Amino acid sequence: MCALGLVVDIMASKGSSNTGSAGRFGARYGRVARRRVSDIESDTNDDHTCPDCGTDAVDRKGTGIWQCGKCGYKYAGGAYRPSTPGGEAVTRSIRTALAEDETEA
Repeated sequence: MCALGLVVDIMASKGSSNTGSAGRFGARYGRVARRRVSDIESDTNDDHTCPDCGTDAVDRKGTGIWQCGKCGYKYAGGAYRPSTPGGEAVTRSIRTALAEDETEA
């Protein structure tokens, strides 16, 4: 094998090996869109804690439907994450309102 062929083989093998889940798109759709897809899919596939039993066994069953694999607790959440920032804000405000009611009584 000539030296030029070796250089070409080395250059061809230096491609990005850490493309993540969006690597299936190749060079299409742009860098930002592929990065967003990769981030969303990595968040979706991460381990999530069950709000009922506390284990890291929550999986996405459908759009906005999450279920614990251990206790079977099924609940609604975000499309790609089990809890959304809006839902967390509502939970905080409910806790605050309940705490104020307890102090008044």
